[in-house]
Order: sequence, then C-alpha cells, then structure tokens
Amino acid sequence: MNNHEILFYGKDLGQLIRAYEAEVMKEVEGWDKNKVLAASEPDLIAYLVEKYTLDPPRILKDQVHVADEGECQIDVSHRFEYDNWGRPGPHLVPGQYVTIAIPFEGDGGLFGFRASSYTTGAVRGRVAGQVVQITFRDVELKAEQVRQEIDNTVREIERYLEWTVNDCGAWNQRLPSIATQCLHHRKTRLLQQSNMVSALGLPMKRRPESAANIAVPVARKKRPLVVPPTPKAAFKPEWALPDAEYDYVLEIVGRLSLTMERSPSTFANMHEEQIRDLILVNLNGHYEGDATGETFNAQGKTDILIRADGKNAFIAECKFWEGPKTLTAAIDQILGYLTWRDTKAALLVFSKNVDFSKVLEGIAATVPQHPSYKRELKRVSDTHVRYLFSQPGDPDRDLYLAVLAFNVPKQAE
Repeated sequence: MNNHEILFYGKDLGQLIRAYEAEVMKEVEGWDKNKVLAASEPDLIAYLVEKYTLDPPRILKDQVHVADEGECQIDVSHRFEYDNWGRPGPHLVPGQYVTIAIPFEGDGGLFGFRASSYTTGAVRGRVAGQVVQITFRDVELKAEQVRQEIDNTVREIERYLEWTVNDCGAWNQRLPSIATQCLHHRKTRLLQQSNMVSALGLPMKRRPESAANIAVPVARKKRPLVVPPTPKAAFKPEWALPDAEYDYVLEIVGRLSLTMERSPSTFANMHEEQIRDLILVNLNGHYEGDATGETFNAQGKTDILIRADGKNAFIAECKFWEGPKTLTAAIDQILGYLTWRDTKAALLVFSKNVDFSKVLEGIAATVPQHPSYKRELKRVSDTHVRYLFSQPGDPDRDLYLAVLAFNVPKQAE
C-alpha cells in the first residue's frame, strides 16, 4: 500500500475540545443583552448543545466496497528483486492499484484529530465525503493479501475511533452544564448591572444594541443551525418557582402511585376532586404559606396551584384519561391559566383502563402534537415525562409541563 495521507494524526483532539469550550463562552458573551435575559433559556442551551456537540465517525463495515481499480506505475528502485541498487532512479514498471471505500456516519473531520490515547503506528487513508479511501498499489496485487490488509486496516481504524469516541463522549456529557453555566453567569451579571443602574436613580439614554457576532464552529455540522431570535419586548424580571422546588413537588405527587398500589380499595371509588384533595393535603404537609397556612390551594374543581402577586405560578390539573382529545383540552386549559415566564406546571392523568400501557402510548403520541409543544426535556420514568411548551402567542415564554400518569384501581363490580 502506498498512500501518504495519515488518519488520526497532526491535530490534537484535546485542543479542539478546549477551543469548543472557549467558543461556547465567547458566543454567549457576544449575544445581545435582551436575548440572554428574555429569550427561552432551554432554547438557547439546546442551540449551544447542538452546535458544539462532537459527532465522532462510525464506520459501516458491512458497506465496504471497491471504489476504483486500474493500472499504474510502480517505483521499484529500492526493491532487491529488481537489481536496481546503486543505479539512479526512479525505476518504474507497470503495476496495478485498487481503492477500497469504507463508508462512515458522523463528522469526517475528526479523522484528522489524535485522541488522548494513541499508538505510534500510522493509519494511512484519505477521507472523501462520507467514506475513507484506502489505496493498495503493487506490481501484482494478490486478492488474499489485499483482503487481509483491508481487515487489518479496518480493525486499526476501529481502535482509533474507540479512543475518539471516549474523548468526544466526555465532552458531550459536560457540554450541557458548560452551556448552562455560561448562560447563567452572563445573565446574573446583567441583572446585577441593571440593579446597580436602577439604584443610581438617574435617567438613562439607551443606544441601539449591536448585532451579536456568532462564532463559526470548528467542526462542520450537517445542517445549518439557527440561533434563537432576540425577543422584541424588553426583559422584565418576574417571579418563578425554583427548579429544585418543582422537582420536590413532583416527587411528592409521584409517590401517590405507590400509595395506590398499596391501598387499591381506597382509590377505587374516588373521583377527580377527591384525589385532588388528597394531593393537596400531602403537599401542604410539606409547605407552609405566609398567611393561610396553605401554600397549595384549590380553585374550581380540579386545580392545584401556587399564586404569587395575584398570578398563577404553579398549577397542576387532574384529569381522568378519556382519550387524546381530553388530554389536548387539558393542556389548553393549563396554558390558559399560566401567565408567568418560565412557569412550572403538571398534568396528572388518572386511568382506570385495564391496559395501562395503551394509555401511556396514547399520552406519548398526543402531547407532541400540541401546537405549543417544543420538545421533550426528560423522561423521569415510564409514567413521568417532562416537556417544554411555549405559551400561546408568545414563543419567548416557556412553560415546563410534567405529565404524570397514574393507574387507578378499577371499582369492583
């Protein structure tokens, strides 16, 4: 084989990862102030994660094929059997070549980077589009020998790619927290600056914000990324339920499923309002309101909510499963109740169906069809999934919706 291009050589993958980390911070620092404060935080983080995620190649061994073959000239100046020693060269004789193509998925640019683990041996080949080309040349090529060299080369590429995958995987795992941290640091700093300026008590003449300069990623992406737009309305600080409290509230509510399993006869004859009241008792056993002694209150027939400054900041809706239309209507109802930015909500779906798995499938298929749906955030369990929605008419205002399903024991005949 005679191919002078070397894979996994020349550039350091660790340096690329450090450059990516610096680019994340640089991009966040370059964003418009109002984008950082008023745009959807999950959308901004998701954009950064998608843009800077490394996609290591994965070779497709079952698709290896011959890309080209033909005649060529072979230099035999240094080959003993041709008796050319001491004679000026080159000495060319007719020969043949065959080029093997190894298809792959992922970012081919990473074939040019050396991972933190490597050997001193060279893997020769050339990346062309989505294939690695390996060319073999000799005066006479023997199929058995070429086949053996192909297998050896594929195994060597796989070994190097395993090291690449390890380094990329470690970076990809850290990336969401890095993006979140950079965004939170910038947002905290901007809020502190705004508070300081407000404390001066002096009028301020505003200047137009310059457009953000978005850094080009070091490695190519297959499809163009669109940075979330800067909201037109100026940012206004608003009250929000902390994430830790949201998690704790949902943990308390989720324990109801275990209670139902242990005491099925207690729940078999309960209606929505009765289950709602039981949840309220449990929640208020963990929280205490400022005046009434109850942080969580009931409004109407099925609402569970926290109010702040006269507005709903957290709301849970209790519904028995009656099909996709009922679920969509319940989501619409929640969206209509909530007015805060980054609001937390929960939809508690109770089912007395014998086939509970079908109910879970129906929920999973119905939620993403809602026009305000943005993405699934986290699958806590088969019966507890977190989603991100936008509030109707205002895509910059996020709604965090947890959908929890409960298998309620059916009433005995």
